[in-house]
Amino acid sequence: METKRRSLGKRKNLKEELRRTQIKEAAINLFSSKGYNQATMDDIVIEAGISKSLIYWYWKSKSALLKELIDTCMQPYVDFLQELVDSKDPVLKKMNRLFWEFADLFRTNERLGKLVHFCSLHYSSKTEENFSDQVKDYYKKILDLLEKLIDQGIEDGIFKKDIDSPAMALFALSAIEGYVYMSILEDRMPLERVLISLCMKYVVPGIIVDSGDDKILLNNNK
Repeated sequence: METKRRSLGKRKNLKEELRRTQIKEAAINLFSSKGYNQATMDDIVIEAGISKSLIYWYWKSKSALLKELIDTCMQPYVDFLQELVDSKDPVLKKMNRLFWEFADLFRTNERLGKLVHFCSLHYSSKTEENFSDQVKDYYKKILDLLEKLIDQGIEDGIFKKDIDSPAMALFALSAIEGYVYMSILEDRMPLERVLISLCMKYVVPGIIVDSGDDKILLNNNK
């Protein structure tokens, strides 16, 4: 009997998660096509094909739904960087993963990422609809983790000792965010061409101690 209850609980949790995902996908579609201000909860109900009471069971308002979408978009980047910082892998392998696995994560998250970055600039007289502080908190976490990765490289003798790690972390994040915002306006060339290939050709040689081992960064070998 206990096993049956646990199985029923798992199926119920899975069903709940599928419903939440269904509603969030509907919200992404509508916020992206109509804009946050123009899209209503009624629109999301119709798009998701669910009851109005159900959507309000999960989220008390449209702003609460968008706040969860921001978490859904940004938290995986924080988790990924934290895992890199905590990893016992050599720094060069971490940097290789930073380039290529970030690109994979970005592609998986691209549509939501554009929506979140656009909405982070949204201003409203309603405090609960000002999302920039939430996004800024994630930026702070990401900058801190990037700085720690760079410091690890300096401590291990992989990166040059005179590198300004806070400035380098901000440079990296600014380049990525600039690409995202430019991509909101129209389709752009792939991230790998704009950032990864240029970083490997021009930025990496300027910060890494020349040992010949940096060739690990030139291939997509995670």
